[in-house]
Amino acid sequence: MIARDRRALIWGVVAIATMVVVLRLIPAAFRAITRLRETAVERQGTVARAQLLLGERRAVRDSLDHVLRDIVGLVPRFVDGTSHADAQASLSSLVSMAATRHNLKILRLDPLSAGGTSDTMGVFVRVQLHGEFEGDVAGAARLLRAIETSRTLLTVNSLGITASNPVSRSDRPEILNVELNVSGYFLPRATQ
Repeated sequence: MIARDRRALIWGVVAIATMVVVLRLIPAAFRAITRLRETAVERQGTVARAQLLLGERRAVRDSLDHVLRDIVGLVPRFVDGTSHADAQASLSSLVSMAATRHNLKILRLDPLSAGGTSDTMGVFVRVQLHGEFEGDVAGAARLLRAIETSRTLLTVNSLGITASNPVSRSDRPEILNVELNVSGYFLPRATQ
């Protein structure tokens, strides 16, 4: 190999090495530096928020006290009962009383079983029932209003109204079948 060929070979190796550095290593270094910069900015933001919270811990504690006081203030508006069965019976009696008061015939009131973690809201536990009633439009409307506006916090989760005999004579009031699911929360005895 002559000197000129050796120089060409060396310059070729240098050119290939330079291309590898330029095309592979420099972009990778830029990406690594960008990631490090983003991580540093995020950590600085986290530290700044933590310092702000520590500086305002009295206000945060007061805010938490207000929220807890408001939650405890809601407890008298929950369904009565210290166990799931007691609360279920209380919910059934509330709905039954409302239906009777608004001239609806109670066909059935069935408790709905607890269905997992969605039936709890922190320390509060949800109770549900399925009710079927028979009556007129005015009675059904008053029942819904009574449930939704009662002193006890109740929710109508589903509602179905059908005419029992849609082709009945016009001189008689139409009889409706009303099906609804009602739910409310109670505070178990262990957490009181």
